[in-house]
Amino acid sequence: MKNVIFMLVLLISCDVLSSERLVSNASVTSLKVYETNDDSVNVWMIINGHGRIGPNPENPEVTCELWTKSSSVHGSALAALMGKKKVNIWYVDRGDKSYWCKVKVLEVLDN
Repeated sequence: MKNVIFMLVLLISCDVLSSERLVSNASVTSLKVYETNDDSVNVWMIINGHGRIGPNPENPEVTCELWTKSSSVHGSALAALMGKKKVNIWYVDRGDKSYWCKVKVLEVLDN
């Protein structure tokens, strides 16, 4: 019985962990800012010179464009870009298992 419970906990933990990905020690190469019709801002992040990072946490056959609507993520990414600092980026699927992914957390690293 203990083995079954352990396996269930392990399975659930693996499923939770697979729902987000980490890009570590990366460089923000460019930020593309788009204003929408409702005056919100969407930011596409180019990482390590590439428009896509992969794979999508919910669909491993697809690589992701990293997008954010968060002003704090956008500000941190801009600070990292301007200061030539490395970042760790956690991202998740935006909900449709496509190539669009949302940046969950962006951490600027001290060089």
